[in-house]
Amino acid sequence: MKLSELIEQTLCEIAAGVKSAVGKSRSTMAIAPATLNGKHVGEISYIEFDVSILVEEATVNSSSSEKKIGGQIKVVSVAGIEGGGSKQAESNNSSSAKLSHRVAFKVPICMSADYKS
Repeated sequence: MKLSELIEQTLCEIAAGVKSAVGKSRSTMAIAPATLNGKHVGEISYIEFDVSILVEEATVNSSSSEKKIGGQIKVVSVAGIEGGGSKQAESNNSSSAKLSHRVAFKVPICMSADYKS
């Protein structure tokens, strides 16, 4: 799975879950309200990510020099790389380098944002 897909899917699932919870609990609980009793209560929160990634950079060996042909960042799962593992070189003159990294970051969110006004 690409890192961008993980971030997108995670944030969308959280947003969908919060929206569903707001709708189901509206009569008993205020979840992520913008205002409460006429007072503004919205706040910025953060969703934190701490991800192990594998950077794969493919190269082509030519007679005169080695040329980079691109790379990918993939999220490392417990059992290896999601999505079928690493790609094999298609010919004898291609190779790839793999580097494992950890990346930690946080995304600011406001659960009570109202884009209609």
